[in-house]
Amino acid sequence: MKNLRYKFGIFKNGFTLAEVLITLVIIGVVAALTIPTAINKKNDHEIVSRLKKTYSALAQVTAKIIAEEGSPKNWSYADQNIYNLYKKHLNNAKECLGAGCYEQNVMYCLNGSVCNTFDNDYYPDYKLILADGTQLIFSRISSSNHNDCSLNVYGSTGVCYGIIADVNGMKRPNTRGRDVFIFVLQENGLYPAGCDSGSCPNNDGFHCTCRVLREGAINY
Repeated sequence: MKNLRYKFGIFKNGFTLAEVLITLVIIGVVAALTIPTAINKKNDHEIVSRLKKTYSALAQVTAKIIAEEGSPKNWSYADQNIYNLYKKHLNNAKECLGAGCYEQNVMYCLNGSVCNTFDNDYYPDYKLILADGTQLIFSRISSSNHNDCSLNVYGSTGVCYGIIADVNGMKRPNTRGRDVFIFVLQENGLYPAGCDSGSCPNNDGFHCTCRVLREGAINY
C-alpha cells in the first residue's frame, strides 16, 4: 500500500519536517504579535462602553438633582452632601463608606507614575459601587470646597465638583485615562473632563475623559 501511494504521487509534494517547523514558528510569531493587540482593543472597547453607560446614568441623575435642588452653584459642597444627593437616585448602588469595597489604594497617572492614593484629602471616603461594578468616588478635587464653581481643572472651566469613575471596578490598571475617568460638575450639569481646553494625552490622564467619549475609543 505504501509503495502504491508513492507511485501515484500522493506524498510527492508533501512538506518536509523542517518546512513544517518553520511554518509553526512563523504562526507563533504572528500570534504573539497580534493576539495582545486584539485583546487590548477588546478591553478598550469594553471600557469605552462602560464609560458611556456610566456617564449617561450620572448625567441623568445630575439633571434630576438640579430639578430638585436648583443650580449646583447653590449646593452644599461637603462631600457627604454630594454623596447623599447622588446615592438617593442611583438605584442598586452599593454603599462603600471608609475602606469598604475598595481593595486598591493607588491611582496611577497615564505615564505610569503614582498620581494619588485613595486615602488622602482629595479622595475622601464617600464611594459607591454601581450594579455593573463601576466604582465611584465623590471628590471635591481641591483640598477646600469651591461653592462658587470657580475651579479650572483637567481641561474644564467653572468646575464645582468632581466624580471619579473606575469603570472596570477592581480590575487593573487603575490608571487615569485607561480605566479611571473623571466627570466635572459645572453650573448647568455634569460633563466629561477635558471638553473645554483639555490636552490629551498628557501625563495626568484625566484630561482624556471627553476625548474618549467624543471619539468612542481610546486612541492614544
